[in-house]
Amino acid sequence: MDDVDSIFADDVDLIKDATVLEEDYTPDQILCRDEVLSQYTSVFKPIYKGRPPQNAFLYGDTGVGKTAVTKYLRQVLEHDLEEKNEQLPASDQIDLTALWINCENFTSGDHTTSSYQVAVGIVNRLRESGNRINATGYAPQDVYDILYEELDALEGTVLIILDEIDKLESDDTLLYELPRSRDIGYLDSVRVGVIGISNDYTFRKTLSPKVKDSLCETEIKFPAYDADELAMILRDRAEQALYEEAYTQETISLCSALAYKEASGSARRAIRLLRRSAEVAEENSSEQIEPPHIRQADEDLEYGNIVESIADQDEEKLNILKAIGHLDEAGLTPARTRTVHTAYARVVSAYNSGKQPLTQRGMFNHLSKLVMFGFVRTIDRNKGAGGGQWNEHELSDDLTIQKIREAFEECDRQWLPIDLRGVAE
Repeated sequence: MDDVDSIFADDVDLIKDATVLEEDYTPDQILCRDEVLSQYTSVFKPIYKGRPPQNAFLYGDTGVGKTAVTKYLRQVLEHDLEEKNEQLPASDQIDLTALWINCENFTSGDHTTSSYQVAVGIVNRLRESGNRINATGYAPQDVYDILYEELDALEGTVLIILDEIDKLESDDTLLYELPRSRDIGYLDSVRVGVIGISNDYTFRKTLSPKVKDSLCETEIKFPAYDADELAMILRDRAEQALYEEAYTQETISLCSALAYKEASGSARRAIRLLRRSAEVAEENSSEQIEPPHIRQADEDLEYGNIVESIADQDEEKLNILKAIGHLDEAGLTPARTRTVHTAYARVVSAYNSGKQPLTQRGMFNHLSKLVMFGFVRTIDRNKGAGGGQWNEHELSDDLTIQKIREAFEECDRQWLPIDLRGVAE
């Protein structure tokens, strides 16, 4: 059948299976992770043998395989248990319930996540849609009681995978109770194993000793991929996802080199780059991915990453970015700290009526974080003994008003006009 003439069609198609390039794709084989696979397999072995589960804490930068390896091993475990149970009498069969919970999905308006909110999320994953509980209105202990009641209604082993576990920050009630729930006496029928996954290397240090003893029973560090490993992973994905004529070795080498250089060895970034490069080539009616397509794709991804990173900031940092953005629009940057604070106070008044702005010192602490994240550049001015010393601030070279506006649109926030008269006096 001839292709339908459509504005959505390209003259060429380079991608034969886009699902292989999706973030939620789980490969049939895990490449370049032999050491962590060996460690991680030991965590899952007790479940396969019908023994009490182990707890584990996984950490490493984004895109280094933590999620992919976890999903892969969970699928293998569930498959192998199914085959094993076929050979066992009903009384000896091993029951496993695996729950995947992303803690970031329970982040509230102030960009914090509580054990209470995650506990509600676990309860609602275990209940039918018509019987779920609200995120508010319950005392914390009531929610935990409901949680353990739901867990104990299951059989065998329950494996709870807490992705983005560092979003819980200092609220470690759930991290203490879940791994010890049977020992404490909250559960009788099931055993619970907890897998914590974090992109934050320092999160472990913030955990209380009692949580470390239980949750961090096994710690597995996922190192960054090097350029050769990224190339191997990309080559495997390209063979499955792209037509053979669509790419060359140069395509693989350039994509892996850029991902290694700009994203600390992230396979996720490399795979995104390969897919976007193929899309750019299709849009340009090219029958093969060329270096200019890859570099254009790299710029597109970098723009999207910055917008996403801005949207992830807490309310105070967003208010400071708004303030500096408005100052930049008015041609008032670089601006002294007190000028930024005056503009920031007006932003808070305009966007958050009735809320008190932070003091200049409090604002400066958040401003320093924005400098560290690369959103803001600080310039030290020193006029010597007679002229004084001060700091001035402006948006970094990578940040534009357009990017800030798009980030606010992603957060469903308005961009309101701000009266800046007198702020620089």
